Amino acid sequence: MSDKSTKKDDKKLAKDTGKKAVAKKDSSKKKANPIKSVGKFVREYKSELKKISWPSVKDTTRNAAITLAAIAVVGVFIWALDFGLSQIRDLGLKKIPEWSAAAKEDDVPSPSDLTVTPSDTAE
Repeated sequence: MSDKSTKKDDKKLAKDTGKKAVAKKDSSKKKANPIKSVGKFVREYKSELKKISWPSVKDTTRNAAITLAAIAVVGVFIWALDFGLSQIRDLGLKKIPEWSAAAKEDDVPSPSDLTVTPSDTAE
C-alpha cells in the first residue's frame, strides 16, 4: 500500500467517524551517521561537477574582452560627464558677483596676518 492510499484512507476514516486523523509515526527513521553523510555529500558533489559544461578558452577570452570594452566605455562616459559638469560649475562660479564670499579669495586672512608682532603692539 502506498503512502497516498494510506493518507486517503486515514482522511476517509476521520471523516466517517468525526475524529481527527492521526499520523503514524515512522519508527524506521534512524539518526544518520555523520561520516556516511559526509561521504554521500562528496560523492554527490563529484557527480554534480561532472555535469558542468565549462566554457572553452576561446569563449572565456571573448567574454573577458567584451567585459573590458564595456568597462572602458562606461569609464569614458563617466569621465566626460564629470569633466562637462565641472566646466559648467567653473563657468557658473565666474559669473558670481564680486561681493560674494566665493569670489573674495583675497579677504581670507593668511597665517601671517594672525600672528602678533612687536610692531603691532607698539604705539
